[in-house]
Amino acid sequence: MALTSREMQILRGAAKGHTTKRLAKDLGLAAPSVESHLHNIFKKLGAGNRGEAVSLALKLGLITLADL
Repeated sequence: MALTSREMQILRGAAKGHTTKRLAKDLGLAAPSVESHLHNIFKKLGAGNRGEAVSLALKLGLITLADL
């Protein structure tokens, strides 16, 4: 299942180590919305946490080290 453009923005931010609060501020979202997007990302990638999601995204070529 493909990630949406918003999910990709959040995944890139998570890969950079940004907190939920920072992601929400940067993207003009409420923190619960960011958490919801993260949950969807984890579900789509089969990840249990941010680190796993980033690792899987790198392996799948969804993000690259240049994105960081």
